[in-house]
Amino acid sequence: MRWGLAMITDLTPYRKHVDQFDLTEEQKLELVNAVWMIVDSVFDYHLGINRLARKEKESQKSIDSQMQGVILPKAPQDTVL
Repeated sequence: MRWGLAMITDLTPYRKHVDQFDLTEEQKLELVNAVWMIVDSVFDYHLGINRLARKEKESQKSIDSQMQGVILPKAPQDTVL
């Protein structure tokens, strides 16, 4: 969904599991996708893959590279807005 994960759009394989709940089709689809994201995260954890940390690290690199010439004050009180 957010981090480049493929969303499930067809409920057919999961219908027998979600039809027992009193939910709209949209809510059933959201439930299946939420469960899939949890399973995917657990799987990634056990493989030592952390997509969010990797994505944050990549974005941090680009921000750091843009701020090389910036001198920051020693104390927050010294900051003039």
